[in-house]
Amino acid sequence: MRRFRSSLIVLSLLIGCASGVFAQSAEQLESPAVNRIANRLNCPCGCKTNMACRMDPYPCRTCWENKKKILAMEQAGMSDDAILAKFAQDMGPDVIITPPGILGSLSFYSAAALGLILVVFVIRKYSRKPPAAVTEAGAMNDPLLERYHDQIEKEVEKLD
Repeated sequence: MRRFRSSLIVLSLLIGCASGVFAQSAEQLESPAVNRIANRLNCPCGCKTNMACRMDPYPCRTCWENKKKILAMEQAGMSDDAILAKFAQDMGPDVIITPPGILGSLSFYSAAALGLILVVFVIRKYSRKPPAAVTEAGAMNDPLLERYHDQIEKEVEKLD
């Protein structure tokens, strides 16, 4: 009986040590190293975010399981690119997020600039007033001006 009890104690110590080595804590799964890779992977659960998501109910079970895989691969010594390649092989190439290159970003900003130029052009075109019609004598067709035209002429002659 004594031998059975001592072997049971030794066995429980081994299990405790093994679980400490193989268990992943929430801190390990939310570490910057894991999130660096998880940010570059699409979540396959349909939430349309990356695997470092914090959707409710947190944690998303799909992301949590994939983070466990990422942590295990990191602890095995795999590089970031190797981990991404493994996920692409297992889940398909659509799981990897590819950011837009320089042309993708540049096209967005150039389209915004062209739209702004077009808006300014249209506003300037339609905010101009049409020119007034000019008669043969060069005077404007303003009834108020014609009414006082003779009086203005007399006062201007007095100034000379």
